[in-house]
Amino acid sequence: MRVEECRFQPGEERAWDEYVAQCSEAGIYQRSGWARVIERSYGHAPIYLWARDKTRVRGVLPLVLFRGALGGRSLVSLPFLDEGGLCADDDEARTALWRAALDVAKQKKAAAIELRQGPPSGLPLAPLGSKVSVMLELAGDPGAMWKRLDAKVRNQVRKAMTSGLTPAWCGVEGLDGFYAVFARNMRDLGSPVHAKRFFAAILEEFGGDARLLLIRHGSQVVAGGVCMVFRDTVLVPWASSLREWRSRNPSNLLYWEVMRSACDKGLRWLDFGRSSPGGGTYRFKMQWGGRERRLHWQVDPGERPSVVDSGNPRYRWMIQAWQKLPVPLSRLIGPVIRKRLSN
Repeated sequence: MRVEECRFQPGEERAWDEYVAQCSEAGIYQRSGWARVIERSYGHAPIYLWARDKTRVRGVLPLVLFRGALGGRSLVSLPFLDEGGLCADDDEARTALWRAALDVAKQKKAAAIELRQGPPSGLPLAPLGSKVSVMLELAGDPGAMWKRLDAKVRNQVRKAMTSGLTPAWCGVEGLDGFYAVFARNMRDLGSPVHAKRFFAAILEEFGGDARLLLIRHGSQVVAGGVCMVFRDTVLVPWASSLREWRSRNPSNLLYWEVMRSACDKGLRWLDFGRSSPGGGTYRFKMQWGGRERRLHWQVDPGERPSVVDSGNPRYRWMIQAWQKLPVPLSRLIGPVIRKRLSN
């Protein structure tokens, strides 16, 4: 068995993605396309390691050489995403990949390696944060799913419908509408917004597996989300709504439409994306009847992670200052800062 960097020469990309598709530990964020999304959007260098023997792939570890806001280098798997990390068939492949990652860190003068695992890595590394995803098991058809929802949630969806809100699925042609809502919401939260090209790259890279869902009132977009499908799961890692419309529950209609569509397609799970336990978005997601799935983020050696904890009081003044920026200015400088924030 050998471990080497995958250069995605002809045939290699297919072999990588075929392994990810069949490995029980792997998820959508280990697909090869994310290397191109992150490099094209922000210029960070991907270093994708794989373990192979003469006949097959035995494990993969996607990494990105990341320069943080303070200038330090880390190897992150993967920045900007909920998950990533190492997946392998056995301990031999797992150990070989990790040793190779340590060698790369030394060569690149990276101070730390971060693994954003879904399932545990099996490596004795320091924990990083306490994020969870909220998972909801879907019913076999939309009618059964509707009956399963709490009465309060159903009423909120009905209110959105009777308020004249309508859902619409689209591709990159809907990006301007989604991004206007997303950028404004990020400003209101005090968080630098992703570049629009980041979302454009996702939609272009993953084709029919990545779609936008917009909630409109007439021609105005009032909420939207990026939705992706992998195996039997639909994921919504990025979603936002306009605050002045929240009394009409556009986010409830958005997630109900995701569920309805997923049930029609025979999907089994909805992954609401990562949250901090006890936070407002966490409570919103849990009201649908989901359950926590711990995300096993880890770091080695542990002293210099790239993740910025927005709950840390030292960042409070920065958040408050960002919330006062005009939206056009936040859209202009947000992506410059976001490039250096791996969260």
